[in-house]
Amino acid sequence: MNFPFLDLFRLRVFVAVVDRNGYSAAARHLHLAQATVSHHVAALQRSLGVELLRYEQRAVHLTPTGREVYRSAILMLREQDSLQLALHDLKHGRRGRVRFGVSVAFEQRYFLDQIVAPFCRAHPGTLLSLQFHHSYRQAQAVIDREADLAYVVQWNLPPDALFEPLHKSTLRFLVPRSHPLTRADSVDIEEVAAAGLITGTFSSVESIFYRQLLKDSGIVGEHSVVEVDGMQARVLAAEAGLGVVTTLIPPYASGSTMSPLVELSVNGPAAEAQVGLVRRAGDDGSESVHALASWLRERTSTRKPTV
Repeated sequence: MNFPFLDLFRLRVFVAVVDRNGYSAAARHLHLAQATVSHHVAALQRSLGVELLRYEQRAVHLTPTGREVYRSAILMLREQDSLQLALHDLKHGRRGRVRFGVSVAFEQRYFLDQIVAPFCRAHPGTLLSLQFHHSYRQAQAVIDREADLAYVVQWNLPPDALFEPLHKSTLRFLVPRSHPLTRADSVDIEEVAAAGLITGTFSSVESIFYRQLLKDSGIVGEHSVVEVDGMQARVLAAEAGLGVVTTLIPPYASGSTMSPLVELSVNGPAAEAQVGLVRRAGDDGSESVHALASWLRERTSTRKPTV
């Protein structure tokens, strides 16, 4: 849709009304009077010569034209925000910024030690804006231009996500050094299950995927003793002696310390998951985005990374 000259502020007010499902909620979010919000939405509709939304039965309903304007407005506002960030970085002497989404599976010290910290030292002018969350959300953030690059597990990703495989990660089982299972050189998967698992919440996006990984490892049925949202929180739960924590560990992290947790040597099949990059199709990205993508390709390969 081709817009006439528009005030981006009025587009932002319109988007807030839709996102907050009402004028009063949008007014609170924007710290404006409700009458001011109503005025700007009405002015936007007059400038376009069309009705964008109706407020019926205490809910905002977009018209067909309103839906198109909303989608276009989201893109315009994100580009404005990106421009403001770029100008801010240039003002403060930074060469670039990368909004980097990472699967919550890699919210681990080895990832920061072996991937993030060396990159930041090698590219001191680049600011990494790092966020950990479920793979689907991180991939969608790239598509929606909320992130520049994502490092995710390939499972149930958005169909239009451009995924580049990098390596596979293996499901491992970790416990404190004081755990009874550490007394043996190796343990059977049944012993691991009997000790009780610390898992993600059943309602989490990737719970089905991790339950399939457990099944591929030989654990069938329900063996959770506690469900915890967030990888680092599950690690802390294991440190507290609540059970065995499962996590995907990539080849480049082999031999890395997970102190105070230790990895169990488990008899039986090892479940694996494909891991890779998600970038926007047809988007060359900035020099900093290219640099981080190349860094990940090199450092996550099966060969031992250089220091």
